Amino acid sequence: MEPAAWIFPLLLLTFSAALADEGAATVTSGSPTESGASAPQAEVVAETGESPPAPPAYKILRFTENYSYLSDPVKRGDLFDPIKYIPLRTNEPYWYLTLGGEVRERFEGNYDQNFGIGAGDNSFWLQRITLLADMHLGQRVRFFVEGISGVIAGQSEPPSPVQKDPINLQFAFADVLPYLTEDERLTLRAGRFGMSLGSGRLVATRAAPNIPFKFDGFEAIYDRPFWHATAFVTRPVNEHTDRFDSDDYSTEFWGLYLTRWFDDSHKSGVDAYYLGIAREHGQYASGTGNEHRHSFGTRLFGEKNQWDWNGEAVLQVGDFGNQSILAWTASLDAGYTWDASWKPRLGLKADIASGDNNSTNGTQGTFDALFFKSGYFNDASLIRPQNIIDVHPNFSADLTRSLSIDGGADVFWRYSRNDAVYAVPGFVAVPALSTASAFVGTATDVNLEWRLQRHITLLASYVHFFTGGYIHAAGGRDVNYVSTTMSFLF
Repeated sequence: MEPAAWIFPLLLLTFSAALADEGAATVTSGSPTESGASAPQAEVVAETGESPPAPPAYKILRFTENYSYLSDPVKRGDLFDPIKYIPLRTNEPYWYLTLGGEVRERFEGNYDQNFGIGAGDNSFWLQRITLLADMHLGQRVRFFVEGISGVIAGQSEPPSPVQKDPINLQFAFADVLPYLTEDERLTLRAGRFGMSLGSGRLVATRAAPNIPFKFDGFEAIYDRPFWHATAFVTRPVNEHTDRFDSDDYSTEFWGLYLTRWFDDSHKSGVDAYYLGIAREHGQYASGTGNEHRHSFGTRLFGEKNQWDWNGEAVLQVGDFGNQSILAWTASLDAGYTWDASWKPRLGLKADIASGDNNSTNGTQGTFDALFFKSGYFNDASLIRPQNIIDVHPNFSADLTRSLSIDGGADVFWRYSRNDAVYAVPGFVAVPALSTASAFVGTATDVNLEWRLQRHITLLASYVHFFTGGYIHAAGGRDVNYVSTTMSFLF
C-alpha cells in the first residue's frame, strides 16, 4: 500500500471529529459563533432566537442540488455555505456561483473474485476526488463543470480505467430554460452529464468504482406539478487512463422517461419509458454482433400505511446480428416499516431477467440491463441482472439517529441453463453449461452506514456468496468480499 493512500483517511477522521464537535456545540449552546455561522447570520439568529433550518442532503449527482435558497441569510448556517452561494450580482438572487466537491477513500477486499474462475484474490485502496463549479446566470442560463481524479493502490491485477483515471473531466454542460413559469419549466441541456432514471434499474450511476457513468449529448427536461419528463440523445463515454475521455462512437443511446406522481411529496406514482440503444459489438453467451435494442418499461411505486412498494416490468425487442430480440424482466421491492424509534423494516426483493435458450428459432432472449445502478444485488457486484432469478428477503433498522444497518440473504438461479452468468461490465463471468444445475448460489450481506456529520459518512459492507452446483461445475468456489468507505462532501 502506498503511504499516500493512508494520509487522506487520517485527515478526514481528524476533520470529521472537529466538525462533529462543532455540530454538538450548535445544539447545546445555541451560539451561532460556535456553529461557524457568518457574522450576518449571527446577527439574524441573535435577533430571532431561531437556528437556520437543516440544509438538504447531498445527492449522488451533485448537479441536481440547488442552493438558491441561501440567498436568504436566515437559511445560512453550515460551515460551507459561503462557497455554496457566492453572489454574482447585487440584488439578483439567481445570479450566483456554487463550489463543491468530494474526497472518498474506499477499501475493497475481493477473495476468490469472479467465484475463483480465472481470478484470485484482489484487494485494493481506491481514492476519488472531485471538484465542481455551478454557475447560475439568472433563472434561464446555467453552466456546470466537475473534474475528477481516481487512483488505485495495492491491486494485484492491471486496473480498469473506471478505477484509475488520475485527472479527467467528469461533467461539463450548459442549461438553457426557454420556457419558465411559476409551475412549469423546460430545461435544454447539452454537453457531458450523468443520468439516473426511476429506481436506477436500467439507467443510473456507477457509484462504487472511482469513475461513475457519464454521457455526451443532449437532454430535454420538463417539470410541472405531478409530472416530470426526460428525453435524451447521447453516446456513453469511454474511460481512458492516459488521455481525455472520449465518446464511444460504436454506441448510441436515446430515450424518453415519464413520471406521474400521485401526491405532493412525490412518494407514490407511476413511470412509463422507452430506451433505445444501437451498438456495433453486443456481447452475449451466444456470440457477438451488431445490436439494435428497444426497451419499453413501466414502474409503479408508493408508500401507504407503513407499506412501501416498487414494481417494474420491461419488454425488449429489436435485432442482434441475424437474430430478432425478445427479452424481458420483472422486479419487485416491497416492505413494511414498524412505527418505532429505530424504524425496523422487513422487505422482499425479487427479480426475473430472461436468458437465451440457445435454440435455433432465430431469437436472442438475453435481457440487457444497460447502464444499471451500482451494487444492484449487493456491494460485491458479482452478477449482472440478466439471465437470472433471485429472491432476496432483507431487513433494515436505524440503530441510532446516525447509525443504520441492513442486510439479507439473496438466492440466485439462472433463468435459462443454456445461457451464462454475466459480470457487471457485461462480459460472460461463468460460461453457459446446459447440463449443470440452474442454482447459482446464495449471497448473504450486512451493511453499516454511519452518518457521522452532514459532510462525512462511513460505510462498511460484508458479503459471503455460498456457491451452488452451477458454479461448482464451472470450477468455481465461495466468495468473500469486504469494503469500507469514507466520504467527505462539501
